[in-house]
Amino acid sequence: MKRFLMLSFLAFSISYAQDIVSKYIKGQIPPNPESNIWQKATPVKIPLSGQAIVAPMDLNPATKDITVKSLNNGKEIAFLISFKDEKPSYFRTNNTFSDAVALEVPLTPDDSTPITMGGNGKEVIILQWAAYRQNNLQNGYADLPKIEPNYYMDYWYPQAKPPYAWPKDWNNKYALDYTGGHVPYWKDTRNTSVIEFIADGYTTTTWKKHQEAKGLGIYKNGRWYVEIVRPFKVEDTINPIWGPGSKTFIDFAVWQGFYKERDSRKAISYSWIPLIIEGK
Repeated sequence: MKRFLMLSFLAFSISYAQDIVSKYIKGQIPPNPESNIWQKATPVKIPLSGQAIVAPMDLNPATKDITVKSLNNGKEIAFLISFKDEKPSYFRTNNTFSDAVALEVPLTPDDSTPITMGGNGKEVIILQWAAYRQNNLQNGYADLPKIEPNYYMDYWYPQAKPPYAWPKDWNNKYALDYTGGHVPYWKDTRNTSVIEFIADGYTTTTWKKHQEAKGLGIYKNGRWYVEIVRPFKVEDTINPIWGPGSKTFIDFAVWQGFYKERDSRKAISYSWIPLIIEGK
């Protein structure tokens, strides 16, 4: 049964864990979570719980629920994901972790696909936005001078010359040696805060070399508002079976870095949510 929570101060009702409808609109979808165009989409509130299947688990995650909206223009589909976060985290180091949010869609619209990153013969794509990637792109690579202000006293660190334009300043022998070579460089220096992965079960997550997903997160009044956009069809890569006038399924995950959430320590939805994609 569908339940509705009336929020008088927002002047609209938020449906709780029902279908997500991707509203069809004409024209471009602005890369802006605060755009007025998002008023055309219906918000859906989705409860999350701790990942409790594989170690390391997170039985009491920081994020209890998210609010999701979706739009599409026939060529691209966009999602606006909002969640409460009182302690935003923008960096990632050995013991510092970044806020992040991801969505998962089965390649074939089949709700028997294991929600836990797919299964044998039932692959999923995952689009993950991370605050540290966005911070690197907007403010320069966040290396020791930003994360550890006293680095010059605490560490010997050669070539520490801020602001580290990302990724161009790392396309050199020293940086490639530091990051592990060209393959990690290609993975970690995308000109986007969103990375697309494909998986068919636990531990199989693989980043895709060719991808066109984009994203932008805005932190405001104790909440993240994250927009993720992907073309329905990306050339020279695997795409889900989806598009205007179709129905598939979707799932979400959230990490709050301040609480040491990363990898399998996350908040997730344990049931597929129907995604209805409007056409013209």
